[in-house]
Amino acid sequence: MRYLVDSCVWIDFFNHKKHFKIITKLLFNNLAVVNEAILAEILPLANLRQERELVECLDGVDCLPLQIDWPEVENIQLRCLKMGMNKLGLLDIVIAQNAKQNNLTMFSVDKHLRCLCKLLGIKLYKQ
Repeated sequence: MRYLVDSCVWIDFFNHKKHFKIITKLLFNNLAVVNEAILAEILPLANLRQERELVECLDGVDCLPLQIDWPEVENIQLRCLKMGMNKLGLLDIVIAQNAKQNNLTMFSVDKHLRCLCKLLGIKLYKQ
C-alpha cells in the first residue's frame, strides 16, 4: 500500500516532530509518494529558505502527475458545500482526487482534507 503524504506531514517530518518515524519507514520502503500540488505547496518556501535537505529528499520521492477531472472537482465541491463543508480549498479537492485516482492511502493531519477523504471513500492513514 502506497501513501500520498500531504504537505503538513512533510513539514512535521522535517521538523523531527510527530510523524518522523513513520515517514522514515515509508521512505525506506519506497511507499511514500507526492504529487505536483503537494510539491507546489512545499518547494517554493523550502527553496527560499535554502532547505536543501528537504528539497533533495522530496526530489527522491515518486511524484505522481495530476490528471485533474474538472467536472468531478466541481461535483465534489458541490457535494461538500451541500453538506456544509465550505472551508475546503480547491487544492485539497485536487489532492484527494489524485489519491482516489491512484488508489492511494492519504496521509494527512489536515482535518478538512481528512473529512473530504472520508466523504470520497479514500483510505486514510490511521494516526
